[in-house]
Amino acid sequence: MVILGAGVCGAQSVFAYAIGGTNDEGASSIIQTSDGGYAISGKTKSYGAGETDFLLVKLDSASSLEWSLTIGGADYDAAGSVIQTTDGGYAIAGLTESFGTGEADVLFVKLNSTGTLEWSHTIGGTGWDAGGRLIQTSDGGYVISAITDSYGAGECDNLLVKLSSTGSLEWSR
Repeated sequence: MVILGAGVCGAQSVFAYAIGGTNDEGASSIIQTSDGGYAISGKTKSYGAGETDFLLVKLDSASSLEWSLTIGGADYDAAGSVIQTTDGGYAIAGLTESFGTGEADVLFVKLNSTGTLEWSHTIGGTGWDAGGRLIQTSDGGYVISAITDSYGAGECDNLLVKLSSTGSLEWSR
């Protein structure tokens, strides 16, 4: 995965930052964090526990690596979008074939500001379900948009899920 960015203070320089190992890596989301750095979510085959795992990378405002984290099991797991939460931590939605009840399930992960796992939650049925975008709601909870073939009227229906601030399922549509 290669991250490109502009120089500091309007300078004409451009930086490139390569993150990864000898296998495939891919970024799916990047945000600027409240400290002026960046958080990048994606997937890695070079590191972690299985075939492909969640990858979260935190860069500081000078684009130096602060920390990185992999999350996953023996099968395919890939992070989608990342947000910074109101407590300074991070929330990530993606998909997992390693955990949950179906072919693939939504995996939602909550981390603190240093990348330590606080909790995680899988959402899905017997079919294929994958998380997309997420937001933090005014009550401190989360709403995740997902794609599902476990629920709904047919293949690949939209799924909207509301979680509490501690990851408990409040509702799904």
